[in-house]
Amino acid sequence: MGKFSFYFKYAWRSVLRGGQRSLFAVICVAIGVAALVSMQSLAASIQETLLGDINSLTGGSVIARGVRTADGRDVLNTVLPAQQETLDKLKTEGQIQDWTSISSNSMQISGYFGFPPSLFTVDPAHFPLYGTIDMVEPAKGNFSSLLAQPNAIIVSKYLWDKNSYKLGQEIDIASSGGFGLSSTSGKSARLKVVGEIRTGAPGIPFDQGFIFGFGVISQQTAANLFPSPTASNNNPLFYLKAAPSTNNDKLALTLENSPAGFQSVQTAAQVQKQIGDVLQYVDLLLSIVGLLGILIGGVGVINTMLVVIGRRTTEIATVKALGLKTRQTLTIFTIEAMMLGAIGSVVGVLLGTGLGFGIKGVAEGIFLRPLNWGFYPGPILIGLLVGLISSGVFGFLPSYAAGRVRPGVVLRQQSSSLPRVGGGMTFVIIAFMTLAMGLIAGVLVKDLLTGIIGAFVTLIILALITLGLYMAVWVVGKIPFSIGPSSKMALRSFSRHRGRTATTLLVMVVGLFFITFIVIIADSIKEPVRRAFDTNLGFNVLAVNLTGSQTEQIQARLQTEVPGLQKVFAGNNTNGEINSINGKPPGRGGFINLSGRTLANGESLSPNGGQKLVAGRNFTPADTDQKVVLVNQTEAALYGVKVGDRVNLSLQSNGFNPTGRPGSPNNTNTTTGGGQDFQVIGIVVNNNSTFQFERGWVVPYRVVAGAGSGNNFGFFYMLIDRNQIKPALTKVQSMIAGGFVFDLGDLIDTFTRLLDQFLAFPLLLSLLSLFSGAILIANNVALAMLERRTEIGVLKAIGAKRRRVLNMLMWESGLVGFLGGLIGIGVGIIIALLIPVLSAATNRGGANNNFAITWSPLTALLLLALGIGLAIAATLISAWGAIQEKPLVVLRYE
Repeated sequence: MGKFSFYFKYAWRSVLRGGQRSLFAVICVAIGVAALVSMQSLAASIQETLLGDINSLTGGSVIARGVRTADGRDVLNTVLPAQQETLDKLKTEGQIQDWTSISSNSMQISGYFGFPPSLFTVDPAHFPLYGTIDMVEPAKGNFSSLLAQPNAIIVSKYLWDKNSYKLGQEIDIASSGGFGLSSTSGKSARLKVVGEIRTGAPGIPFDQGFIFGFGVISQQTAANLFPSPTASNNNPLFYLKAAPSTNNDKLALTLENSPAGFQSVQTAAQVQKQIGDVLQYVDLLLSIVGLLGILIGGVGVINTMLVVIGRRTTEIATVKALGLKTRQTLTIFTIEAMMLGAIGSVVGVLLGTGLGFGIKGVAEGIFLRPLNWGFYPGPILIGLLVGLISSGVFGFLPSYAAGRVRPGVVLRQQSSSLPRVGGGMTFVIIAFMTLAMGLIAGVLVKDLLTGIIGAFVTLIILALITLGLYMAVWVVGKIPFSIGPSSKMALRSFSRHRGRTATTLLVMVVGLFFITFIVIIADSIKEPVRRAFDTNLGFNVLAVNLTGSQTEQIQARLQTEVPGLQKVFAGNNTNGEINSINGKPPGRGGFINLSGRTLANGESLSPNGGQKLVAGRNFTPADTDQKVVLVNQTEAALYGVKVGDRVNLSLQSNGFNPTGRPGSPNNTNTTTGGGQDFQVIGIVVNNNSTFQFERGWVVPYRVVAGAGSGNNFGFFYMLIDRNQIKPALTKVQSMIAGGFVFDLGDLIDTFTRLLDQFLAFPLLLSLLSLFSGAILIANNVALAMLERRTEIGVLKAIGAKRRRVLNMLMWESGLVGFLGGLIGIGVGIIIALLIPVLSAATNRGGANNNFAITWSPLTALLLLALGIGLAIAATLISAWGAIQEKPLVVLRYE
């Protein structure tokens, strides 16, 4: 025990004597542990939120989707008698304690022109079966009692904030035909806003309404205000609360085999497993990010310990001359490294807990729901253990070097160089360190073999990258560059410790690479969407006439009554089948999507952003009732169609089917008998392939409308003067009651918001890596100041002022930031630019790919300035105190 007491006392005294050296080692470990703890805490939060109370999350212990009615429609507000009978029987038998249903639809809010939100209809007396819905406004309100009020609606936070709603405010809504409202009725329902709830409320389907908001009304309100419930966009969901003694799997099987026709029956446990399978990848990603943080901290420990030992070779030689054995020296310095790790781990746990809570807000934007947050002892314990162990592992190599110091060094003057460890032993130690980190990684990812393999693969990749950076540092050091003595000395010092500089560059390069890549990809996605909606499409307002009736009459009214309207045309869609081409079978599957269009002031326009006529002619006013067709160039090549050919088509009688295939599940549409002959009058190619409102075959609007019944949707594409957009949209909405009207500018804002939310998380992690690089630079500068105290003392003794010394250090660190930025940003731009090339090379079909990478030189310069600025700031923080020391003090003791 006496030996161990001596080891710990000696190591602890060395930590205290280290001062700034020890401080920077602690900071490096703290940054790594903070990254690990924050990622692990976030993973625990996600697990708790999505897997904690799975019954509340899904809405029931068993969930079933209702079957469609005999005519192929979904019932919105009513439960089929067979379904009612089956569920009541299960309740009477004691297999379930209760059940409830929820149906959904899209709604148009008067005066709101964003993407149509969802409208959920529930029974407040039974919904939700599990959990409670906490109200945001009123803060202590009761969901069930509020919703039970006549004509009440509760809206989600997104809609509340976007429309600046207030309690008691009345709004007019119309639904997508499902409530019997038509474009000719001109009627809507007036509802009173009685509350606000967050997304992620128990029982509210996760896959509906979270992006564009939603509202909730009671079944009684729907029955009173909308007396003719018919079709819904989605089958109703039935939630069952099973009795404790019921086998949920058998109950689900009973529902599947029931004559009532329930479909897609799942138990909460099955849903939990599906979510858990997905979250495994999330946990893996977060664990890897945390481990990379530990790796960065380990590099800081190695750098610090190597300098510490280099500065204390005389001390080590003295104690070894007095009888301290090599293994004891190794033990002492390993304990010292672990002490630094322990202190850094404690600090890192505190930082990581706060960082995790901050990252939670970013993750909520990705999962589109609020995440629970609490005290998670698991991540804290993991952070403490991993920080302690990794510090010991990374401190082993410099500790081994300390054990190699010979006692004879004490007889030499001014000896501070470390003895050579040897290539073979260095390889063995690095392999041991990698194995140890691989075991840690394996424990975190719950697969030891994967962790070990991943650690060695990471080692090889990082070694190759570091070798490349090492060579880059060597090359830069040879450049005959000079802007005065400070820059010349900085360039020489820059390449003095190439290994240390290369590892610092590695962290800077990784951070700036990912930031650059994410920014470029985000801009490259946003810009085509913005350009397509703003200019390429040729229209900025889209309206949907869900009944499809009187579309051409409405178009005529729009042209004369809407202020600021510059042009308007209509379109519709159906499915069809090619029977023959010039009397011969098509030779391949003939299922196609057929689009119809009207003219805009006598001109034929495409809603896809314009079309180029390759051969033939476009539609004219004389073609309004003719069997003529325009064919996209790709489809024409696929079927061997040319101008003048006669194509026999069978059109479906019931409009829009988003699958684009007749005979798809639940599709009761039928094709017109015998088919019709169409003459190909033109071959076209789209100018813009980002959005396809029309597909490959286009005919006059009346041809599609004549084949359908009342459900053939009509789309109005309008270009309206932005200065008059608000009154124009209000007028359009009043003319298409029961349909949807929305401003494409709002869709751009929504798309940008979602993209920013999804990219915020990786961007934040990249910034964390960049910040870690700045910490390493500060660490390296501080260590350099300690190593070069004599050099700096001599410079100051011969007349160099503090400003000159500081300029030299700033030049040196600025060069690190500049080179790291140049490599990281340059590689990020190159890889981003290669994406379209690789995409085109792997596109076997040869389809037109309009995704182009755009990057701004100004953004690149700003990111480069960020890297240099962080490096210089780190230098000022770590070197300011050291350059204040008087040269006489340095020379006296050095």
